[in-house]
Amino acid sequence: MSASESLNFINLTNKVDHLEVLVSQNQTEKVLEFEPHWLRFNCQSDKSREPSTGERTITINNVPKDLKIKCAMIENDELIRIVWNDLSNQSDSLIPIEFLLNNSPSLSDIDFNKHYLTSNKIFYFDYNSFFTSQIRNDDKIFDWLKSLAEYGLCIVKNVPTKENMLRNLVEMIAPLHRTIYGEMFDVRIDVNPLNLAFSASPLEFHNDLIYYESPPGIQFLHCLKFDESVVGGETLFVDGFQIAEKFRQQHPKLFDVLTKIPASFQKTHDYQGRKIFIQYSKPHIVVNHRQKIIGVNWAPANEGPLRNCTKEEIKAYYEAYLEFNKLVYDKSNITAIRLNPGEVVCFNNRRFIHSRNGFKQAKGSRHFQGCYLTMEEFKSEVLALEYKVNNRNNEQNDEINQAYDICRLKLWNVNVANNDYY
Repeated sequence: MSASESLNFINLTNKVDHLEVLVSQNQTEKVLEFEPHWLRFNCQSDKSREPSTGERTITINNVPKDLKIKCAMIENDELIRIVWNDLSNQSDSLIPIEFLLNNSPSLSDIDFNKHYLTSNKIFYFDYNSFFTSQIRNDDKIFDWLKSLAEYGLCIVKNVPTKENMLRNLVEMIAPLHRTIYGEMFDVRIDVNPLNLAFSASPLEFHNDLIYYESPPGIQFLHCLKFDESVVGGETLFVDGFQIAEKFRQQHPKLFDVLTKIPASFQKTHDYQGRKIFIQYSKPHIVVNHRQKIIGVNWAPANEGPLRNCTKEEIKAYYEAYLEFNKLVYDKSNITAIRLNPGEVVCFNNRRFIHSRNGFKQAKGSRHFQGCYLTMEEFKSEVLALEYKVNNRNNEQNDEINQAYDICRLKLWNVNVANNDYY
């Protein structure tokens, strides 16, 4: 639900150095405060926005430091006109009331922060439902992507067990994310594996490619073959957000350590004739300026030595590191899935850390194909589909630009662990 749907506008009061807007929510009144510069730079009129693109055209040097509100008034029950003092270099600004409520900096007090959902069950979606008479069914696809955005983990069943069919599924969302392993990769036993995933060995819990500055957002694994004779090989998942929150509650000081001391993640090897040297440092747990968890980075197999740390910091880091790892492997936090051929597990690689049980395939075999999407492409498509589904009968539903208020979309603030500070 957007803020404007939850809040009722009552009136406004000009305080000269800020604007007060009185609203009510669940029969409780609250005053939202808006600083003059915030109002000026968020003006939605043609004086401040290029109509065809929605891009802001305000010249920053023309905005004075001492900006005062001369008066403010409501027009047509939906707009607020703010008249500036004589030194403002612009006579007035226009802001829709809906925009003001949706984007108020004060809304953190009313708990309109990013959200995510949790569940003890896995949600399944049918690949065949994504098409009706070979026509794309946006409603069913949106149901799938909405679930993936909010819960972070789901399975699509009945995907044909043919190589590269995964591409057909994922490209319904967006172009594949090319990495050092290409656009698609096979997960099966290799005699000389370049990655532990390409062996029968167990894997520790990890985020894929965490040594990237911007690791893949959504990961897909398509089970092409998983013979019953194969012993083991289950895919294991842990919700990084949930265990990080538990860690904060159980060990607040150690939690603080893992948000401040950066771990070193690296990948150095030869891959198909190409030499790879990637190294990136970042904390295991990322929080925003309000201490909300917005990212979890965990990949023991790809960690290098700690750098630029004092003796005390190193000691504190490893105390916190070992304690957090205990929570990762707590059985009560683990979801185990043995995929069936034709199933694709889809998960948020920034939120869920995953592993695999070791396996033996004396007679049969286990073969998955995988690929990724960037988080930006994924979330953009989620919001685009929400807009399209909600505006199906609107003749102008294709005419949006940068001035479109993204807060009108209910999924805009879903926490997909992309380190977005909102």
